[in-house]
Amino acid sequence: MSEVNLQLESFKKAVEKLKFALQYDPMKIDIALDAAIQRFEFSFEMAWKSIKLIAKTIGYECKSPRGCFKLAYKMGWIKSEEQWLKLLEARNLTTHTYNIETAMEVYATIKENISAFDDLWKKLADEVSY
Repeated sequence: MSEVNLQLESFKKAVEKLKFALQYDPMKIDIALDAAIQRFEFSFEMAWKSIKLIAKTIGYECKSPRGCFKLAYKMGWIKSEEQWLKLLEARNLTTHTYNIETAMEVYATIKENISAFDDLWKKLADEVSY
């Protein structure tokens, strides 16, 4: 399996695990909040690193999450640059999840935007004929 295919497979699995974690109510199961946030971090990292790798394979370069999402928007791989920058902001807040209000804010952002991960994966998979 090629490096790109391995990356896309890792991205897909991370998102599947995130969706699984989001099935549980964090108000009823305390650890569900922590699990969802951790899995979001993994999924987010896989998302921008997938963009970075696929961009490189077709002759483009991006070095940071922000730069990669800007490029993904230009390439038509994401519908809304603003949506992904909001997810980037949520990702940056995850270091403050010891604060329950911040954690719940991040969780809400994840739930509202989970479909963006599937949409990105499909576009990237189409780009490289996965």
